[in-house]
Amino acid sequence: MPQPISEEKRIDWQERVLLQKESGQTMSRWCREQQVDYNSFLYWKDKLHPAEKTLKRSSFQELTAPLGTTGVSIEYKEVRIILEKRFDAMVLAQCLQVLKGVSC
Repeated sequence: MPQPISEEKRIDWQERVLLQKESGQTMSRWCREQQVDYNSFLYWKDKLHPAEKTLKRSSFQELTAPLGTTGVSIEYKEVRIILEKRFDAMVLAQCLQVLKGVSC
């Protein structure tokens, strides 16, 4: 049976999550600078704000591709990734790693 969470611990993590959000920094950068374990931060953020974890349908825009077009284009804010039909998965993985460290 799970242990009940102390009110003090809950308040402490609520404050950390709020400070990170107000900082405007990415979670990984904020955790690194504050010397907070990143995985613990994610756990508590999801535990305290589970609704923020789900994506809303309005977050996406359905696009139609012109006939004869191959591949996929992914666009978020001012970043666009275009994947040709036979794209290199390793290059995509490297791009995503770089983008994880960028604050949008």
